[in-house]
Amino acid sequence: MKPIKLDEILLSHPTLQSALVVNDAKLMKELFGHSSATGKFKTDTLLEMTKGPYGVVNTEGELWHEQRQFLIRSLINFGFGKPTMEPLILADVQEAIDWMKKDMDEHGTVEVFNMYKIGVTNALWCIVAGERQSKDDHTFSLLVDALVDSIQNSVKSGLFFLSWLKTVAPEISGYNCLVKATDNVHQYIRKLFDKHRETFIPGSPRDVIDCYLEQLQNATDPESTFFGANGEKNALATVVEVFQAGLITSSHTLNWLTLYLTHHQHVQTKLHEEIDRVVGRNRDPSLHDKPKMPYTEAVIQEIFRITSIVPLGLLHELLYDIDFHGYRLPKGLLLIPNMYHIQHDKKTWGDPENFRPERFLNENESRVIQNNAMVAFQPGKRQCLGEPLARDVLFLYVAKIFQNLHAFPDPINPVPNFDYDDGILLIAKPYRVVMKSR
Repeated sequence: MKPIKLDEILLSHPTLQSALVVNDAKLMKELFGHSSATGKFKTDTLLEMTKGPYGVVNTEGELWHEQRQFLIRSLINFGFGKPTMEPLILADVQEAIDWMKKDMDEHGTVEVFNMYKIGVTNALWCIVAGERQSKDDHTFSLLVDALVDSIQNSVKSGLFFLSWLKTVAPEISGYNCLVKATDNVHQYIRKLFDKHRETFIPGSPRDVIDCYLEQLQNATDPESTFFGANGEKNALATVVEVFQAGLITSSHTLNWLTLYLTHHQHVQTKLHEEIDRVVGRNRDPSLHDKPKMPYTEAVIQEIFRITSIVPLGLLHELLYDIDFHGYRLPKGLLLIPNMYHIQHDKKTWGDPENFRPERFLNENESRVIQNNAMVAFQPGKRQCLGEPLARDVLFLYVAKIFQNLHAFPDPINPVPNFDYDDGILLIAKPYRVVMKSR
């Protein structure tokens, strides 16, 4: 039988957008590391989140490159990925612990996600907006909740891929809801920009937003992505993306982690033992402790793997034709990284359905073993730029929270529910947990 060529399959349906689902980690890293694979999948639903092709996540080419490089430089200038962020993160964790204890006293159980939503982005707020959010101010996190709900619903209704539904069924498809949610988030961030403009002093930026204001003010080249009205839209969209990405993924990862540890007491016990042995009870954990805490790192790695929060990653498109392992891949081909499959493949993991941090440790559990099939941050030229901060935040949260607290199941609902709300994200169902002081 003559083998079917991928080219023939792709060209047989010219009216449809062809897609390639990548189910192998090695091939995914190779393909997404190609310059052609830096193009982004574009639909009206995705572009609504940034109010057009602006910012970093939904752009490509020179626009993406210029905006991304400026964002990285600005973040680093104000402490991103540096030791100066550690005390800011630890202060947020302490607030979370105090809040959990207070909620326990009042209600007997805690819905930890409510606190994670605010705390995990506070260090980021400091360097981007120059201020911390109050733990009692849920305004922005509620706006993002509404946005996440509208995006999840857009997948279920088909709107995410079938943009024409916004015209024929704007209410039923969830398009009107999505527009309202994105409008609210953008208005909130726009007010931050307006507030900064009132006290902004050229040449003396106080935070990342000030860096953008100065760049916008100095842009005189019409070809620059910071010039004029489009420059304003790029700056606003990028800051929106930074806060959304930081809040959504880290908060949901911590929420899943607490749920799994609550219902895997033997794992939590081993975690407690390592924290007590390395850190003790009389000082805060530090990022300097990380190399000596392989089990804590393995727990975080296993949460990344088993939850696979962004199951199909961020979809890309090829910018131009390429030859790949004997196949001709055409410009415009949609690339779908099947991260969930890669991180749950029995051939790789053996028992992927089980929560087992030990799979990331050597035989005597003294060292973390890196597995090439771990693709939680979607490798490639567009790999998540927030990965270093996300890993630091998760480590310090896990180490400090479980240094001080022990999670137990809610006695009213003791049976674990690991089902998820599916969509772009895999989100844990709401739950409450008992958090006792150690």
